[in-house]
Amino acid sequence: MKKTLIAFAALSAIAGMAQAQSTVTLYGVLDLNVGSYKINAFSATTNVPNPLSQTNVSSGGLSGSRFGFRINEDLGGGLAAIGNLEGGVSADAGSSAQGGLLFGRQANVGLASTSLGSVTIGRNKSPYYDVTSGTHLGQSIFDTASQPNNAISNIAAPANFVAGTKNLSDAGLLATTKYLLSNHDGQSNINSSTALGFNARIDNSIRYTTPTFSGFSASALYGFGENKSATQDASRVISATAQYANGPILGYAGYQSDAVATRSNGAKPTLENILVGGSYNFVVAKVGASFNRAKLKDVSTVSGGVIGPQKEFAASVAVPLGAATIQAGYSQSKGNTFGKATGFGVQALYTLSKRTTLYTGYSSVKAYDKLTDSDILRASGGSIARSTLFAAGVRHTF
Repeated sequence: MKKTLIAFAALSAIAGMAQAQSTVTLYGVLDLNVGSYKINAFSATTNVPNPLSQTNVSSGGLSGSRFGFRINEDLGGGLAAIGNLEGGVSADAGSSAQGGLLFGRQANVGLASTSLGSVTIGRNKSPYYDVTSGTHLGQSIFDTASQPNNAISNIAAPANFVAGTKNLSDAGLLATTKYLLSNHDGQSNINSSTALGFNARIDNSIRYTTPTFSGFSASALYGFGENKSATQDASRVISATAQYANGPILGYAGYQSDAVATRSNGAKPTLENILVGGSYNFVVAKVGASFNRAKLKDVSTVSGGVIGPQKEFAASVAVPLGAATIQAGYSQSKGNTFGKATGFGVQALYTLSKRTTLYTGYSSVKAYDKLTDSDILRASGGSIARSTLFAAGVRHTF
């Protein structure tokens, strides 16, 4: 009997060790808010901009609602198999986000080494997104500094080009500027930003991330376009970042090139972002600033004029007050083609528990002035200069 108990205990210990070596973690975020926004909605038939005010329930105020499975298997010698399946959820309607993709946020698998870093293949987060999502107001709906996937990032889509030329068609330019001025995702969520935008999640990609050495780390990603045809080369995405985080100091730099398929006329339309920034935590307050240069390359206006770069600046401050934190940010974008856009946002967070946060905030964005004065957008009866948002909500993580 005694030997049987000893054998049973040994087997239990071995089973426990095996279980500890391979884990699957279920996690998620539920984030919903009630808000009131004022935007400039365009008629689908007349293209006339008219102010629109609406109160609604939206998903994803501080963070995008999601669910996911994270895997990790210890292979020994500091090597592990890793993977992530993560799906976005529009929790206000119970539907899938990211265009209805089941695992639209992440879907990848790879290997990780404690000494060499990690490599994953599949649908990966952009390294550029990593360094922007944790700064300023954290990519919340009140953050006017940088919103990923803003409509301008799609300006170079093949459908927006006149056949055989590098120029944007009237329809393509108008569709893009509508998005810029309305600051709206076409559904129920406001998306106010002074930034031209970038793609945050890259299909068919391979990503490498270094270990952290004395606070330094770096990441690089290459997205393989799988849309090559007899008349065009495949598209591709390149993203790379470097970061230093040590104590109160954070410094970072990033680069991302979002390109569509090269056309038969040789045009290679690309949206390129180059970023530098940092922050310092003074304990009583954390301050941060960043500068980004966004450039649409190999893209011209209908008249043939070259679209110049936008110089994007942002600054923020966060003040902790016990369980509460008050954050404020200002952003500005200037360029010869689109003109100047400015925005500011403020948000208050209150931590109810380790997993639950209450929040409220306000943001205001003034659209690109040269676009609002453009003849192609001029129409009577519509104020197309500013959009505002006020909302309050709750986020729960699990």
